[in-house]
Amino acid sequence: MLYYIQKIVAVKDYTVSCLFNTGELRVVDLEKVIEKYRKINDGLISQLADPDYFKSVKLDSYGTLIWENGVDFDPDNLYKMSEAEIASF
Repeated sequence: MLYYIQKIVAVKDYTVSCLFNTGELRVVDLEKVIEKYRKINDGLISQLADPDYFKSVKLDSYGTLIWENGVDFDPDNLYKMSEAEIASF
């Protein structure tokens, strides 16, 4: 199955809650990825370390997360690295 994101539900810290095409609400935590690239001073992904810039995330027509600087992540990988969101009542 090919996964894609239908909707960004919430953005907090370095996580994005997403509704996937499976009907699941899942949390994608990008903190470790961002930290890895920040340490090697990667010019693009390390920009996501700025919390305000991280929150500027959008959804493209392919169902993946993108930022204005051109950074995007494959939705299949995002699904695999995400965890099911636990509903709080």
